[in-house]
Amino acid sequence: MRHPEASFVVEVNAEDEIVCRAPWQAEQRIRLADLAAVHVETNDSGPWGADLWWLLSDRSGQTRVAFPQMATGEKAVLERLRLLAGFQVRGMNSTENARFLCWHSPTSSAARGGGS
Repeated sequence: MRHPEASFVVEVNAEDEIVCRAPWQAEQRIRLADLAAVHVETNDSGPWGADLWWLLSDRSGQTRVAFPQMATGEKAVLERLRLLAGFQVRGMNSTENARFLCWHSPTSSAARGGGS
């Protein structure tokens, strides 16, 4: 059986953008050149709900792309994010309502609001 999270489809396209197509939502996208911060947000809705989300923010601090763990294409997107200098996966074992900073642009202030 497929996880409901698999209905979210994420990809890195030829223009070096991360794009998310989510059910019943407008397409989300962010150019890697505009990426300012990557967070993992966890919540206590598991195992019945999507309890881990990737949040990609721009320089203004706005989350431009959000997708759950186990989204279709997640592995390829994470491979691209791992190329960012200093990127670290954090928060994967959390069962609390929390936000963890995985990466921020050295020239951005949008990284505020991260956990440990």
